[in-house]
Amino acid sequence: MANDATLAVKPDPAGSVPQEQYAPDAIWREAERLLYREARLLDTERLSDWLEQIVDPTIRYMVVSRELRFRKEKRYGQPAEVFMYDDDYDFLKARVEQFHSGMQWRVDPPERYRRLVTNIEVFETGKAGEIAARSNCLAVRTRRAYEIDQFVYCREDVLRRCPFGTLRLVQRRIDFDERSVAGRNLVMIL
Repeated sequence: MANDATLAVKPDPAGSVPQEQYAPDAIWREAERLLYREARLLDTERLSDWLEQIVDPTIRYMVVSRELRFRKEKRYGQPAEVFMYDDDYDFLKARVEQFHSGMQWRVDPPERYRRLVTNIEVFETGKAGEIAARSNCLAVRTRRAYEIDQFVYCREDVLRRCPFGTLRLVQRRIDFDERSVAGRNLVMIL
């Protein structure tokens, strides 16, 4: 029987994250810990720490939604994907600074977040020091007694080992399941 670390993996139908083969267990575990730590930092409003400790300055952070058309539908020439966010490090930094400025209306009264990260798979990309991770997430945002929003999405991340030896997030592509936001807004880091 073959070791799980050497099993070839078929590419994702979306083709957005190169998925050649599973990463070794030690790297897989390190990536899992990074994703769990990221969720904790974001849930506890430690956004500056998230930016400094998790995010690489070369980041591309995308949130896309897809229009779910009939498979045989051919009359639309427009792309099925719509970018809700397509941010770089400067945009993410501005969002974090806005949160801490006291000028963002969503901060007072405060919101509470719970991010659940599951179904984590980690793959080698073929590039030295770089891996790809795919995970499914549920983010729950509560504010006051009657404002509860839930967001379900899939994340495809590219993680790279930085000069200090730790992994950093260099690319995130979030496949947001909803075509339009059912919650009050999407003013949050997914």
